[in-house]
Amino acid sequence: AKAVSMAKTIVLPESEDDRVIKAAELIVKEKIAKVVLVGNEDAIRQSAASLNVNLEGVTIVEPKSAAKLDIYVEEFFKMREKKGVTKEKAFEIITTEPRYFGAMMVRMGDADGMVAGSNSPTADVIRAALHVIGTKPGLKTVSSCFVMVTPKKEYGQDGVFVFSDCGVVPDPNAEQLADIACSAAESARALAGIA
Repeated sequence: AKAVSMAKTIVLPESEDDRVIKAAELIVKEKIAKVVLVGNEDAIRQSAASLNVNLEGVTIVEPKSAAKLDIYVEEFFKMREKKGVTKEKAFEIITTEPRYFGAMMVRMGDADGMVAGSNSPTADVIRAALHVIGTKPGLKTVSSCFVMVTPKKEYGQDGVFVFSDCGVVPDPNAEQLADIACSAAESARALAGIA
């Protein structure tokens, strides 16, 4: 209900995953968010047809022909130039790495968020987000979390709870563990309304 009331735009860069195609249809059908799929339009539409998925209302963006491609490439080049990224390399990354393209959509205000990781290693998703969006000011430890929902309402808050960190910091020290706990609590409040 909260997501429906906010009407945000979410980019899903892993359109080669059938689960993502199915999720896009469901998200739009239930009006949870506006959805942007990143990838080859013909391939996405073929996948949708083979899955009997209706993508009406879903935006599909092909990085190589995107209206804002030049803007994204220039921005990425400016951000990563001191790390040795040339304009040519910036173009290559933005047009061939859908997670980077999706993160750039978020950075430039063309999407409110990105959901990835169904078909990518956690490290690849985090790398794209760090290189393009960066971290929240003051954040010392980058971490991940899972929002878990169970029909057993006695667990968590009404069956909803957060597991963190499950993939980024496998053996945190005490300071990292405290940072992860604070981030997890913030995610629990923001994503699941857990007080």
